[in-house]
Amino acid sequence: MHRTGMPLLARVSLALCLAFLNSAARADIVHLKSGGSITADAWEIRGDTLIIHQGDGRLAVPRSEVVRIEATPRASPTPGSAAARSAPAGPAPREPVAPAQPVEIAQMTEDQILRAIDDLKRRLSSDPAARAENARRLVALLDQLGATALNGRNYDAALGRFREALAYDPRDLRAQLGLAIAYIRAGQDVSARSTLEGAILDHPDAPVLHVLLGDVYYGQEKTAEALAEWQKAYQMRPDDDLKAKIDKLVRERSVDGSYRQSEAAHFTLKYDGERGGADLGGQILEFLESRFRDLETRFNHYPTQPIVVILYPQRQFYDATQLDANVGGLYDGKIRVPIGGLQQINSGARSVLLHELAHAFIAGKSHDTAPRWLHEGLAQDIEGKDTPTATGIALAKEFRALQIKDAWGEAFSYPSALSFVEYLEDRLGFPVLVDVLDAMGRGASAEQAFQQLTRDPLMELRKAWGEALVRKYLQ
Repeated sequence: MHRTGMPLLARVSLALCLAFLNSAARADIVHLKSGGSITADAWEIRGDTLIIHQGDGRLAVPRSEVVRIEATPRASPTPGSAAARSAPAGPAPREPVAPAQPVEIAQMTEDQILRAIDDLKRRLSSDPAARAENARRLVALLDQLGATALNGRNYDAALGRFREALAYDPRDLRAQLGLAIAYIRAGQDVSARSTLEGAILDHPDAPVLHVLLGDVYYGQEKTAEALAEWQKAYQMRPDDDLKAKIDKLVRERSVDGSYRQSEAAHFTLKYDGERGGADLGGQILEFLESRFRDLETRFNHYPTQPIVVILYPQRQFYDATQLDANVGGLYDGKIRVPIGGLQQINSGARSVLLHELAHAFIAGKSHDTAPRWLHEGLAQDIEGKDTPTATGIALAKEFRALQIKDAWGEAFSYPSALSFVEYLEDRLGFPVLVDVLDAMGRGASAEQAFQQLTRDPLMELRKAWGEALVRKYLQ
């Protein structure tokens, strides 16, 4: 079973991080008679002097030297950030100084941003007096390009943009956060962890960093560290979704916190060593490693981080996951399997483990965007299941009875998912399904991916599957 919406980087955390990242840094631009400009986090008029706030510092500029102030919309500063601490109490006086039309980075086209970046880079050397201000603007533009690349799942481009931004400002929070997200999405958790730990030294009061570092620790099965980071973030900014994650982790740790842990080349295994057979852990790791190599070849995908596998006694599995008693296994970014008092690996355990391992590869190849029917259909196929004749007949009768067949196959069931994947594999070949997963990982929806690779809409493929069932079982 694959629990959708629960990858290593939990969607609630990702939404929070990307929302913060996409709120591109915006600040007012003070244009001077000298031709230079100054970027202001906040400003205020004091008599004949304009006081400009930049981070923890202030600049005093005679109003007579100011040509105009280009006012741009500003996102609320992160609680505890330098901008929040340095902003003057109450609304700053806003006496007009030849205001220009607002310009918002998020509304600029990519070509406009690239031209602005080239212009700012020239100014860095030609206008030393405004170097700091131009560098700040340059970093904001690079952050926007990085965020755009990240949203488009172009992780190499995102990494390049955020690294370039940090070359101009090593403490820029958005670039640090964006770089960490790009590393995680590219499967480079070690680099993400290093980036986040450094960013927290620069911005200890930014809850978004603690949430994301907790996610990385959780994916590495460093649950004590994950819990500490999430609790820090919650203390800074209480949030219902984060509280649910904390409660879930506390529940899991109460069940498996004392389990024995073993490491292999591609897996981290945790299990109750007192209840399983003496060599059960070794047998399971040997089986998983052998199938890892096979799936690596079939999916043309190599998970760069160890896959966490947790084996539970029967009751503890349901206590930890809160699932129904008929669920035989779960992949939610980690493989979780109830094994009861198993002493040696058997065929049933092998099937469940292989099914859940397939989910790990499907999620990795598609960056966890594959729809549930494709996840479960492929996992059952990899496990070695076939559609029974009775099931095929029932599906064929269901299709034939429909007067309007446009919605056929959209409702999920395990039997229909397996049958449809069998049809697609027979018609297209398994490599095409792998290409579909790859296309989804690069930003396409399931409908777009199938259209691109088969030239047939997914709805038409479903109808063709139904017609094939009728021919096979009812004629």
